[in-house]
Amino acid sequence: MNESLKVQKKRLRERLRAKRDALTPEQRQQYSFAVQEKILALEEVRSAQNIFIYISTGTELNTHGLIEIFLQQAKRLAVPRILDRKTMVAVSMTGWEELREAELGILSPVSDKPLEVDFDITITPGLGFTPAGHRIGYGAGYYDRWFDRNHSGLRVAPAYETQVVEDLPTDEFDRPVHRIITEAREIDTDRR
Repeated sequence: MNESLKVQKKRLRERLRAKRDALTPEQRQQYSFAVQEKILALEEVRSAQNIFIYISTGTELNTHGLIEIFLQQAKRLAVPRILDRKTMVAVSMTGWEELREAELGILSPVSDKPLEVDFDITITPGLGFTPAGHRIGYGAGYYDRWFDRNHSGLRVAPAYETQVVEDLPTDEFDRPVHRIITEAREIDTDRR
């Protein structure tokens, strides 16, 4: 990646994080619930057996409610476990007691054994998204590399409307999402 693209992405991440952090706790709760209901209504999610989902932290759109519901529905769930600076695996989760606080206060599975299945749905985090499905994450590239090595089915990005922007700097390593769900709309990116 050239230096100017790195700098562009760094500045953009800072702006997007600031916009997300500017939402009030009440707005974040209200918008998270609205997005959760839209995701649960998706036919692909209702019929999914295997779901890979991130565990939200801080001001991210809250995924804890989705995880609770998926556990109640007896879906086969996996959540991220970072193994090293380049590797993330999807580890089975059947209950909150299997998680411990890891780096940056993020809940993470104790196990590091990947769940070896084809995922029907991947609930994908990010700081920003375009209507075309481009995403910008936190800069480590974990999800882009994971997408290259695993079957991720429908990639759904839950986001606050404020995280949707018209354009993002991208390179050949960036992997798009298929659907973006905000409190205001659902965007099908035509990337499948």
